[in-house]
Amino acid sequence: MQTNLPLADELAALTVRIADLLLTHETVDEAVSALAHALKEAIPGTRGAGVSLMDTRGRRISTASTDPDVMQADQLQYDLRQGPCLTAWAQQATVTVGDSRTDHRWPAWSRAIADLPLRSVVSTPLSTPDGAIGALKVYSPIPDGIDPKAIRLIELLARPAALMLANAQARDAAERLSDGLIGALGARDAIGTATGIIMERLHVSRDQALATLISASRRRNEPLHQLAQDIIGGGEL
Repeated sequence: MQTNLPLADELAALTVRIADLLLTHETVDEAVSALAHALKEAIPGTRGAGVSLMDTRGRRISTASTDPDVMQADQLQYDLRQGPCLTAWAQQATVTVGDSRTDHRWPAWSRAIADLPLRSVVSTPLSTPDGAIGALKVYSPIPDGIDPKAIRLIELLARPAALMLANAQARDAAERLSDGLIGALGARDAIGTATGIIMERLHVSRDQALATLISASRRRNEPLHQLAQDIIGGGEL
């Protein structure tokens, strides 16, 4: 990406690229990974970048890092429950660390990453109208290694990226719900069919056949829908 463009043009170019990446990946995890790598490429001189999506309690639901050092630094934040990424998410505000060795806001985390080649970091929330769904962060190997223009670019990019990731999350949730409903309907139909087979075999009412099926499921310690499929396939009670 060209870094000598005016900020507005640079942002527009990067937003289009990010939109293409996020909208063409099938899962949220893939989209998060694509965003992390695009961030690293867009900000010159970075050691790496990371993106985390979190639930309302700050627990990760999806995360991606471009480099092992970034992955370790991020993991330490979650293990220690402190760090710039969690603060950016909780406060819904950009957090900058000029030098991790002299910044004392998260002492345990700063000590834990002392041997990593990460000296400065910018983390900004992925904010939607309903609140922050996570945070993205960029690390540099030198103190004050991320200049103000890059910080502003990261902040401006975070909003459209957050909205696209929120849409991806909603799409994934809808697909999981759809799969679950299909599975539930399939199980219901199988149980109904197996009940009809038992009615024919034993010459009993529907209620009696269903009770027999449930009793056999408990006795055999076999899920009801699975036993129903066995009976449909010619299996015995």
